[in-house]
Amino acid sequence: MSHQLGRPMATGRTSDIYPWGEAKVLKVFRDSRNDTAVAAIDKEVHDSIEVHTLGITPIACHGKLLLDDGRVGIIFDRVAGDPLTTVAERRPYRIPAVARSLAREHARIHSHRSTAFTDIREVAVDLLDSEPLSALTEQERTAVRRRIRALPGGDSVLHLDFHPLNVFEHDGGLATIDWQSTATGVPAADVAATRLLFTEAELFPGISALQRVVYQSVRRVMLHFYLAEYQKLSGIDSADIDPWMIAVRVLRLGWLDVESERDDLLRRIRADIEER
Repeated sequence: MSHQLGRPMATGRTSDIYPWGEAKVLKVFRDSRNDTAVAAIDKEVHDSIEVHTLGITPIACHGKLLLDDGRVGIIFDRVAGDPLTTVAERRPYRIPAVARSLAREHARIHSHRSTAFTDIREVAVDLLDSEPLSALTEQERTAVRRRIRALPGGDSVLHLDFHPLNVFEHDGGLATIDWQSTATGVPAADVAATRLLFTEAELFPGISALQRVVYQSVRRVMLHFYLAEYQKLSGIDSADIDPWMIAVRVLRLGWLDVESERDDLLRRIRADIEER
């Protein structure tokens, strides 16, 4: 069967989203031909089905599809509304409310427990042997490994790529998408990952200097209201979140290895083990 995809609806770092009939979309991966990519796609299918089954997201996953050119896609339900990023951009006065909604959705996700996903500590420790972390000496990796293994365990469902572009208005509520990095652990670990995305992750490639200043300011404001709301809901504060920053930096570098972030993440990882 031939698949004519047309223009993508959205484009991300590793995949493009295409319409697929009236009520579904197809997430097509640009790199899906090596063993590592195949394993990551299979994990996303498994984890997406699991979180839908648990009632964490209303967006169902309908499995994989092999395209004529050898690429692989995953079929999902189509989200009905806009991402929270778009909501905030259209109505800047709503940024505090959007950030609080983001925190409530995150806390709701963390209220779910599961044994179906890998412990975040195991994921991070395994990534220490990956190519992006090879700049660390063996002594440094040993120190990071020891730090991560000493962090507390938990069984809450963690998204680990939770930000306003992955949370949509949908059917009168919210729907969180992109479950490729799902793990289990304590909620503070996932909040640390979100804090990293707001403070240390690369902004959109190709934006102007003025746009960079604006987006950085918006991120700071949104992070402030998000953290305040999450703390009010959960009691978790910086003392709980800070120890997880070394683990989520390892995850960020090991998973994505964004060139513009690499040196800063390595510097921060080294500074963290020196301070302790």
